[in-house]
Amino acid sequence: MNLKIKKGDTVEVIAGEDKGHRGEVQRVMRRKNEDGTYDPNKVYVLVAGANLAIKHQRSTGRVRTQTGRIEREMPIHISNVMLVGKGGEATRVRYEVDEGGEKSRVEVGSGAPLLKKNK
Repeated sequence: MNLKIKKGDTVEVIAGEDKGHRGEVQRVMRRKNEDGTYDPNKVYVLVAGANLAIKHQRSTGRVRTQTGRIEREMPIHISNVMLVGKGGEATRVRYEVDEGGEKSRVEVGSGAPLLKKNK
């Protein structure tokens, strides 16, 4: 299953407390079922600066562990974010296959192709 939102994409939160916030996807997390297959309903993303929570971290004796109150991003379900397209508007995404058989992501409204992210 190909995900339509990938690490490095700019997304806008469309539901929840941080509605309207835009940020870069830092990580995409997929959760597995008991049989080891990925569940399409359990896909979460970490968006920079969105869904912040405070974690109270105590000293563990390690040299470089940050302690105290740490503000960090928490996962957001992938259905609550939307990709920001080339025009600066939130847009849906679909996959298209060209004549050479290569898949590419395309904006639904304008049909403009989305650039591939280098890993």
